[in-house]
Amino acid sequence: MDVGVLTLVLVATSVLAVRAVVRLLRGTVSWPALGIAAVVLWTALAGVAAFHEVRHHRTQALATSATRLASGNPEASVDCVRVTTDLVDLSPYRGFVMHDDPTTSTLPATTCSDLARWVSSGKQSPSLDEVIAVHVVSHEAQHVAGELDEGAAECRALRWDAAVAERMGATPEQAAALAARYRAEVYPHMRRPYVRDCTTVP
Repeated sequence: MDVGVLTLVLVATSVLAVRAVVRLLRGTVSWPALGIAAVVLWTALAGVAAFHEVRHHRTQALATSATRLASGNPEASVDCVRVTTDLVDLSPYRGFVMHDDPTTSTLPATTCSDLARWVSSGKQSPSLDEVIAVHVVSHEAQHVAGELDEGAAECRALRWDAAVAERMGATPEQAAALAARYRAEVYPHMRRPYVRDCTTVP
């Protein structure tokens, strides 16, 4: 069950907002103006928490759908790490698949945040971080598919980038542009284990 601190904040502020409304309607508030302020405050905070919670789950669901497409595994899933959990993670990776959980692609909070910004944008002019985040979904999907070699996974991910972007909401033109941008601006600068002659990769 995907429950984080934000989930608890949403529940707590929603309860407090309802409580403030009930107290205001029952007339048990000493100062009506203070009661109205409490309703506005807790409702606003609940709204902000709800926005981010929905965005988290939507991004995770779209990334899962794209991962299933690119990996060919209908049981694949994506776990967007919560910010509070990510604070203690010193891993330098933008995404990874654990050997003991080979069907789950884990994306750190920073990667999911970039992905969420891209998902909620018009996708016409993505930042380079957003382009990379979409590609990470493609790359980790190849590991979910069983490919352990980083170079081969990267080559196959390049072929899947456009389809993954399109599955996550981009138009065919936007998806093609995103894939081309990663290939031109990021891939040539990757470290040696990730770069190879992709014509040799089936």
